[in-house]
Amino acid sequence: MRQQARNLCMMENEPPGNIRFVVHDRDTSFLPFDDVLKSDGIAIIKTPPATPQCNAFAERFVRECRETLDNLILIGESHLQHALNAIERHHNQHRPHQGLGNKIPIEYEYPDKPAPPEKVKCDSALGGLLNHYYVDTGHSCNGKAA
Repeated sequence: MRQQARNLCMMENEPPGNIRFVVHDRDTSFLPFDDVLKSDGIAIIKTPPATPQCNAFAERFVRECRETLDNLILIGESHLQHALNAIERHHNQHRPHQGLGNKIPIEYEYPDKPAPPEKVKCDSALGGLLNHYYVDTGHSCNGKAA
């Protein structure tokens, strides 16, 4: 575990390098991991005892990654990183989040009424494994002009 923490810290020093927190349960196998991360200034947040649902958001993202990656044949670390970046973008920009009022976290203009099928467009990633459907109103799905 200590070596994994060192590897994470080495990656942290490379761009984008924005790890500020690590959230995990109270398993004692994380103790060596925590020591290394704390020495690098990363805050450790432990979930409360006997609360398996506390990690629900992280577990949902991990499940989404696993389900998507199970359908890919990865060719090297850069291919894996590309796939994980695409999953992260899809998760944060397109997929509805029930914890946020069933709306995506990034601003998006929801249509008032159903659109005719010919106006429905699709943004796909990873060869169609990740799809986001939206109404073509002359603007892109993030509200900016197309």
